[in-house]
Formats: sequence, C-alpha cells, structure tokens
Amino acid sequence: MRSVLTTLSLLALGIWLGALLLFVQVAAVAFGALPPLFLNQAEGIHGAGLVVGGTLRHLHYMGLICGVLFLILSFLLRSRVRWHSVVPQAVLVLAMVVLTAYSQFSIIPRMDTAQASVGGSVGIASLPESSPARVLFDQLHRESVRVEGLVLILGFIAFAFAGRPHSLRQ
Repeated sequence: MRSVLTTLSLLALGIWLGALLLFVQVAAVAFGALPPLFLNQAEGIHGAGLVVGGTLRHLHYMGLICGVLFLILSFLLRSRVRWHSVVPQAVLVLAMVVLTAYSQFSIIPRMDTAQASVGGSVGIASLPESSPARVLFDQLHRESVRVEGLVLILGFIAFAFAGRPHSLRQ
C-alpha cells in the first residue's frame, strides 16, 4: 500500500510540474506566433493573452486539485512511514497550493479589472507604457510571473524530496 500511495503522490506532483512546464511553452509560442498574424499588433497580443490567460486559469485549478491530492496522499502515507520523511515535501506543496490560490483568486481578478477598466486586453496592449492602467497591469503581470516561477521551483524541490525513499515505521 505504501508504494501505491507514494506512486500516486508522485504522479499528482509530476502532472502539476509537467503542466507548469508546458504552460511556459504555450505562453512563449502564443506571444511569439500570434501577434505577427494580425494587422493590428494589439489584437494579436489580445489573442495571445486570451490563450495564455485561459490556459493559466485551467492550470491553476488542475494544480490546486493535484496539490490537495498530494497532501491527502501524504497524510495517508504518514501512517506507514516516519512522518518527518514526508513533512518537507508536504510543506513545499502546501506553499505551492497557497501561492496558486493567491494567483488565481487575487492576482488574476485584479488583472481582469485593470483590463476591463480600459475596454479589455486590446485596450491594455494599445495604451502607452506610462498609462496608470497599463502600469498596474504590467505590475500584476510581473507579480504573476514571479509567483508561477516560485511555484515551479518549489515543485522541483518537493519532487526531489518526494523521490527519496521513505523510512518505514518500526
């Protein structure tokens, strides 16, 4: 039973990490390929933003599910191994879940509000960089990138911890 729980917990974390890495590629391709396809570059940026924003929202919910599943499995695993051997990755994954929830339920809604205040993403992309709405949006975007990067780093560290052999309870 211990190996099944360990495998399932690693699978949950691995799926989340894989999705995070894929998201980075989707964002790079979307912002690299879509804007040149439009006559108005702001419309292309808007299209890329729709792809990336929609993908990020799905990624967040998937990450929250995988993270909670990992934590539940770790809790179940603690009765079969020494608790201190699962605590480090559980704490790291809990931090990932909290950061993901912060991004999904705080940063993204504020970005949406900033976009809506000027008529949507096309409006943001066409504003001068000194515009207050653009400054706010760009600041929130940088915060979002930092949070996602931190989630990815914590995920790699948690995966390294989770991959260690657990010592059995005596």
